[in-house]
Amino acid sequence: MQQATQDENSIRIDTPLGKDALILTRFVYREALSHLFSIKAEVYSNGRDIKADALIGKEVTITLELGDKTQRYFHAVVADVTALGERVTKAAAEAEYRDYSLQLVASAWYMQHRVNSRIFRKKNVLKIVEQLAGEHGVKIDVASKIQGSYPDYDFKVQYEESDLDFIQRLLQHEGIFYYFEHSQSSHKLILADKASAYEPCSQEQVKYFSGSLAEPHIHLWQQALVMAPGKFVQRGFDLKKPTALPTGEVSKGSLVSGHAEYEVFNYDAEADIHPRANAIAGLRLEALQRDINRRKGASNCRSFSIGKTFTLTEHDDKAEAGKQYVLTEVVLTAAIASQTGANKVASQDISNTFYCVPKAVAYRPQLTIAKPVITGVQTATVTCRGGEEISVDELGRVTVKFHWDRSEVKDHESSCPIRVSQNWAGKNWGAFFFPRRDQEVLVEFLNGDPDQPVIIGAVYNSDHMPPYTLPADKTQSGIKTRSTKDGGAANFNELRFEDKKGEELFYLHAEKDFELQVEHNQTDVVANDRTTTVKGNDTETVNKDRKNTVDGSDTLKVGKKLLIDAGDAITIKTGAASISMKSDGSIDIKGVNITIKGSKVSIN
Repeated sequence: MQQATQDENSIRIDTPLGKDALILTRFVYREALSHLFSIKAEVYSNGRDIKADALIGKEVTITLELGDKTQRYFHAVVADVTALGERVTKAAAEAEYRDYSLQLVASAWYMQHRVNSRIFRKKNVLKIVEQLAGEHGVKIDVASKIQGSYPDYDFKVQYEESDLDFIQRLLQHEGIFYYFEHSQSSHKLILADKASAYEPCSQEQVKYFSGSLAEPHIHLWQQALVMAPGKFVQRGFDLKKPTALPTGEVSKGSLVSGHAEYEVFNYDAEADIHPRANAIAGLRLEALQRDINRRKGASNCRSFSIGKTFTLTEHDDKAEAGKQYVLTEVVLTAAIASQTGANKVASQDISNTFYCVPKAVAYRPQLTIAKPVITGVQTATVTCRGGEEISVDELGRVTVKFHWDRSEVKDHESSCPIRVSQNWAGKNWGAFFFPRRDQEVLVEFLNGDPDQPVIIGAVYNSDHMPPYTLPADKTQSGIKTRSTKDGGAANFNELRFEDKKGEELFYLHAEKDFELQVEHNQTDVVANDRTTTVKGNDTETVNKDRKNTVDGSDTLKVGKKLLIDAGDAITIKTGAASISMKSDGSIDIKGVNITIKGSKVSIN
């Protein structure tokens, strides 16, 4: 049987197998703004045996003749090859003519097959998307159709989600839509954020005609008016301005009468929303209202593609004629019929169905991909800046290295500054203990949001053991610190409780200085003995009176000199005897019997 050629066909496919190794008989191309395209192609092997592994993962190009000696290309990657059976029996054809179904996808489709958990610091949405696309070899344009400015995220987490879901989630959050441009040898993902990014179709002026015409025309046109809320309110929480409650509120009347007052309220405490609450509210409302004035149609216009615009030049409804629309979703079907092995096409059918909205609409992606939720508590390791042992900012926040973070970053850039929960937190008062380098801490996430971690505690492990030997000292509890920087086991402050029956102890240790301040009264009661040892000097200042009462004996022993200095008088008294000295120099000695002894007594 003679082998066929696609040279004169209106549709053809080029594969790595060589020219006309596969003959394309039909394909369906599906595309929508902010979605990956897909192609289902029906082919047959042209007289040779085909191995599926020679096609899987390989690039192919479908060419569609537009009728004006120009071509439209569909470049894609083979994701699935299904053998459907013999087209003509090998015995009859003396060669392999087998039907196949090919599933063709965008190169970005493969991004769904890598699931990761990682952290991006100090990058904006465009940089993150560009980085991930580059890691997969996906051609992308993040600049030419972008007009808005996008601030760097302090901290953005991809958590147990595919690279594709992650970048699409970020793009949806920022209101950035995308589409693909095809050439004969490649396809490129284009990011856009304004209606000005749209470009006209090559068949820009199209008329409506319900019958059959050879020229490009629209033969089905359905108008839809869809209800949508008319107001969006976005509220957050800013820990640097906790009473401000940043709020964005945007209203835009719905086309449906009486629906303008419907409001969507959303609360999100994520840090990157605070300064952009109003802009975020506007993006959300545009996404909700994008389809309120939608059209559905069908045509034979071969150049119709998403992100392209056209003008409806004629319509039975005069109000529709002359309006401009942008295509948001297109399903193109192209098929030819011919005898196997023949070069002449018996018939062909090329048509599409589509959705479109007015050209002025910036077709914002809706929030269809939910952010992952981290349930429960995780542990992480505290990181610090440089050689520091404690790194905190003015709000007492620290950074950590999550155990699932496989990056090589191990310093303060490993995470965003994370707040540390304390058992009391007031305005310049409360309790505070800050985790230190390499400590294992417990991390919870506000509302399960990976971008909002909070440290709620710390735990011991085999590298960081408890301060007391266990289980031997299980009756002991307390607080033991470590001097920093470069303090050792012997350098600490400690408050310890021993609760063993009969050996109860309250222990307080100051590594260097100890200060006790009492604003009013202090009462100390010692039920038994007290021993005070001062290894240096002892200074005591009493601004008013002092009274000491000793029920037993009082012994004062001075190794060298004893000085008693009183401003007015000194009196020493026991029973009926007394010695009184006054500041004017007079001395009064009283007693029943006064005895003066000495080897030599001089009285002047």
